[in-house]
Amino acid sequence: MRWLALGTALTVLVFNLLLEYWLMGLSSAAVIVPGLADFQPAWNRGVSFSLFTQTSDGGRYMLMAVLAVISAAVGLMAWNATDRLSAPGYGLILGGALGNLFDRAVYGAVFDFLYLHLGGMPLFICNFADIAISAGFPLLLAEWLWPRPRSISGPSRP
Repeated sequence: MRWLALGTALTVLVFNLLLEYWLMGLSSAAVIVPGLADFQPAWNRGVSFSLFTQTSDGGRYMLMAVLAVISAAVGLMAWNATDRLSAPGYGLILGGALGNLFDRAVYGAVFDFLYLHLGGMPLFICNFADIAISAGFPLLLAEWLWPRPRSISGPSRP
């Protein structure tokens, strides 16, 4: 299962990097789904919902260090994953986290581009890495709620 987790993480990371490279070349906002989703590039110097926004290099490096430690912990969990849903779940989370960490290291902020809203009510702006992270959690939750039955090994008893 560890190769499923790491393969998922690598796939998410590479796809995220290629997608962002392509999208950074686009210059203007565009409607994707009217009333729901728009392409609207933005740089996020914080974490989700722009929490913990950092305006100095010291703050950015501290945030990167914390996120690197969290990514390493998720990577360890991915390496040790043994279940059919937790392996890709950890892989999605790890790949997304590494994608966002890459953005912070190279650009100083995370490149967000998908503006989600309900009509005129704004919800949030995110990127593919955020979507991958968000998709990984339901897989982990499903594995926790509905674990695979374990077979009992050993000699049968009367």
